[in-house]
Amino acid sequence: MPAGYGQFCPVAKASEIFANRWTPLIVRELMAGALSFNDIHRGVPLISRAVLVARLRELQNHGVIERRPRTDGVGREYRLTPAGEDLRAVVEALGQWGMTHTHDRIKRSDLDPALLIWGLRRRVDLSALPDRRIVLRFEFSGVPASRTKFRIMWLILRRSGVDICMKDPGFAVDLTLRGNIRDYVEVYLGHTKWRYAARTTLQLDGDLQIARAFPVWLRFEMVNGRNAPAPHLAGPAPVQTDHSDRLPSRPRGMRARSPGGSRATDRRRAYDSRSP
Repeated sequence: MPAGYGQFCPVAKASEIFANRWTPLIVRELMAGALSFNDIHRGVPLISRAVLVARLRELQNHGVIERRPRTDGVGREYRLTPAGEDLRAVVEALGQWGMTHTHDRIKRSDLDPALLIWGLRRRVDLSALPDRRIVLRFEFSGVPASRTKFRIMWLILRRSGVDICMKDPGFAVDLTLRGNIRDYVEVYLGHTKWRYAARTTLQLDGDLQIARAFPVWLRFEMVNGRNAPAPHLAGPAPVQTDHSDRLPSRPRGMRARSPGGSRATDRRRAYDSRSP
């Protein structure tokens, strides 16, 4: 049975290349800045490595991507060709359509903490970070049974890049964020305002100044559920992906505190001072 649609229609011919299972997500990752095989796989974790190899080869054969030596001379990377770049408007339009019309199709099994953190690190505005390391610890509830190993994750923010850890990196935690994974996904997609979620459903413990500043660093308020670009296509931040070889140490739970040492156990205090 032929793989194509047997039509000369441009929509049919383009769909033969782009509409295969996993291909739009692979192209999405390339457009979001993933260049290596492993980084692409982290953004599409449920695809088997064998299928990913096959899809990348197909995209190469169709002239959508090219595989070339890295600039540092170590290994190879994938890059979009001009034909691949021309798909950017297609992917962005597809993402916008999905944000507008598929909100009610998000199931509990879709709520992947690792994908959320991977997307958040792309959001980070490195230029807005202070000149020191910032450690954020995320503790998610409501995680699907198949993804409980990602229930606790860390983002380590530096001006030089963003580090994602699945085990305790051993640094003092500046801010611990707790809440249901669905609430964080709602904020990430722009269906709920961060300011509202932080006052009602999410819990933040740690440095008050960082609690006020990090939504700006992660651009939480820039996404609107109807008229913003698909959030997973935010510009990439340099990343070192994980330190899974490090042994976990005792978690450092922290209460909200100001630099002067006064403490606030109510998470709302971090936001009340900037309320409209």
